[in-house]
Amino acid sequence: MNSDNSASLYTPQVSVLIPVYNDIDRVGLCIEKLGAMTFPKDKYEVIIVDNGSSDGTYELLQKLISELDEKAFRLIQCLTPGSYAARNEGLKLAQGEFVAFTDSDCVVSENWLQSLLDCWKAQSGRTVVAGKVSFFSDSAKNTEQCALDFENMFSMKQDQNAKNGKCITANLFCTKQLLETHGGFNEKLKSGGDVEFSQRVVSSGGKIVYSEKAEVFHPSRNKEELLIKRKRVVGGTWDAELSKASVGRKLRFCVGLVKMFLGRTKKTFTNASFSFKRKVSLTWLLFLIFLTSMTEFLLLQLGKEANRT
Repeated sequence: MNSDNSASLYTPQVSVLIPVYNDIDRVGLCIEKLGAMTFPKDKYEVIIVDNGSSDGTYELLQKLISELDEKAFRLIQCLTPGSYAARNEGLKLAQGEFVAFTDSDCVVSENWLQSLLDCWKAQSGRTVVAGKVSFFSDSAKNTEQCALDFENMFSMKQDQNAKNGKCITANLFCTKQLLETHGGFNEKLKSGGDVEFSQRVVSSGGKIVYSEKAEVFHPSRNKEELLIKRKRVVGGTWDAELSKASVGRKLRFCVGLVKMFLGRTKKTFTNASFSFKRKVSLTWLLFLIFLTSMTEFLLLQLGKEANRT
């Protein structure tokens, strides 16, 4: 790990941790919006953890942060592959009582941190706040209508996540102590480490609460990116739960994939706001996602390594 900025001389209330890997086209906007929040600037720090980028992202970040001339922004490197390893590395340097997570391709709202903190203060006990995730169209790439429909209907539903005792790091907030008590994130996981962490919190008596006001905006993915993401999710589940599981457990996983495909297809065709053409297009994408999931599962069973990206 290399540090490029000196440690800040104040003690912030909140540490914002951002892992980044080969995201040169989007990380600049992420930083811009983090610097434009209404939260007092002397009350938060931003730790950006480059995870071994090879596309010039790290060099761009060095330039951007030097131009900011703000001690609240720090850039470090973590060369252990995986976003959860990067987040854990940033956690070691975090000085805040609280830690907030988002991703390098996300754009935070102006009141993001204040809303997260207000939501946490309204609770009691060991609490993780799951903030709202909305989608915006990324003009730099071609996003098909079926992909947009998929994102809006099925992706990153933090309100549902919270009800199910889960939270994703696109918008996650808790105390640093809670993270340290649970040993941070599982660095062996390529995907799903955020859900695995939040489930550990819940199983030990903690809770996940949803904040509608603490909004983060995520760029919509196109069809290709959704399929790549699906491979990574299946790989994360394999590493976390399935690699040493019984045959019965693996069969239940496959049955779950079938049920998810059928359930989403039903929801698509009962959506009154979609034309028949959009319903067919989205159903075809759902089938491709199902097929990708099953194929990836079989390849992992045959010895393939889980995808990082």
